[in-house]
Amino acid sequence: MNHYFSENPEIKSQKRLIKYTIEGEKFELTTDNGVFSKAKVDFGTDLMLKTFIKLNKNSKFEGKSEFKVLDIGCGYGVVSVVMKAFYKGITLVSSDVNERALELTKENLEKYHAKNFEVVKSFAFDEIKENFDVVLSNPPIRAGKETIFKIYAQAYEHLNENGEFYCVIQTKHGAKSTQKKLEEIFGNCETVTIDGGYRIYRSKKEKI
Repeated sequence: MNHYFSENPEIKSQKRLIKYTIEGEKFELTTDNGVFSKAKVDFGTDLMLKTFIKLNKNSKFEGKSEFKVLDIGCGYGVVSVVMKAFYKGITLVSSDVNERALELTKENLEKYHAKNFEVVKSFAFDEIKENFDVVLSNPPIRAGKETIFKIYAQAYEHLNENGEFYCVIQTKHGAKSTQKKLEEIFGNCETVTIDGGYRIYRSKKEKI
């Protein structure tokens, strides 16, 4: 069965442009068949981005090239493009197992003249070698709990000290089990936003 987390979507390519506005900034992104939420930016991703920006306005991330950010399961690159637009100095890695999604992410980042980014094909963290200050995830629910919990555990392993992990999940799709798992892995899990049946969680890798 063909899913958005397939390596090579078999469905015929049919690129299209979608419009997206966040915090007054307007974007026009290229999407395609075989990628997640191809018709519009999904509510959960939008909520996670708005939450992150709200919590990190005029923050340590602004203009700081030493801060490294991972957009894991990047899809066509919404999170990547927005993070680069609002925090231009960050070093960014965008990863996905879906090759079509990776091509779109690169195309969308280049359209907005992003610099200091890398696009990596990886299932979860399998091909991710470095550590980060921020990891952002809209986990692939259809991939199953085992895969999602693997992402959480490996996110912890790939965060620098005081690094932060953000994720979005629908309440009906296991938010409580995600919260429990993140508390188990990180020793903490803060619910920073609840809206429209979605929850945004933030966990911090504290000094051991």
